[in-house]
Amino acid sequence: MSSMSSDFEQISDELFRASVPNLVGRIGQPTNVYFVGRRHGLLVDAGSDDGGVAVTEAIEHFGIDPPEKVILTHAHQDHAGAAMAIQQATGAERYLHPDATSTDVTGAQPLSAGQLFEAGPYRLTVIETPGHAVGHISLYEPGLKALFAGDLLSGFGTISIVPPAGSMRDYMASLHRVNEFEIDIIYPGHGPAIINGNERIDQYIERRESREREIFDAVASGLDTSEAVTALIYPEVQPNIQRAAEGTVRAHLIHLAEQGRIRVLDAGGGHPRYVACQKP
Repeated sequence: MSSMSSDFEQISDELFRASVPNLVGRIGQPTNVYFVGRRHGLLVDAGSDDGGVAVTEAIEHFGIDPPEKVILTHAHQDHAGAAMAIQQATGAERYLHPDATSTDVTGAQPLSAGQLFEAGPYRLTVIETPGHAVGHISLYEPGLKALFAGDLLSGFGTISIVPPAGSMRDYMASLHRVNEFEIDIIYPGHGPAIINGNERIDQYIERRESREREIFDAVASGLDTSEAVTALIYPEVQPNIQRAAEGTVRAHLIHLAEQGRIRVLDAGGGHPRYVACQKP
């Protein structure tokens, strides 16, 4: 098997990126995995289950040792699918937050907030950043002022938050949490690196707050289903991201209900309806 469309980038003498083809999902954006340290190093995320081919090719391309640890930002298959194959090929230990339950990543070592990993000249600290997925984590490197963000942010645009595993309340809290760090550059799970990290995080927060106001106004105008609100908010959504768009609208509706700004009416059959309350 060949990774075909993988591409490789040497970021510094001890930091490397490989873009691994995405074998799951409708959107199909390649997944970035990051090699930290030439010797006794670690790998941030593993990519789709290609049998570890892309990671093996990257190791050979960069001329580095196989990683001794694989740190998974979350358990989604496009990030964790190849973790077992990489462990079997290299003996690397896998690490995953215990909240990120996945039958495909059983036996991983637990991650916790503040946990420190050293590789090459770098020191990566675990930050708990749930929202896009349960048990999602990011890693902060103070020397580079860099955030390895997984799917907290994307170089391609916004992030989908799809309940029940996705939570807008948790996602917003995670954005505020990482924004307390000084971040010059963000290395996301998808897309190019993001410069002016704190500025981009501010933009993400403002975007989600603005979208939530739009959704509240839509409900206040009488639209009472997530489908109706999605049609208004995303009138030209492409079929391959329809589920993500509606899921993110539902996440906002749940967040509004948690704040007491809307009420959820049980319409039966698993199709809730929404009604606006007075603004606090």
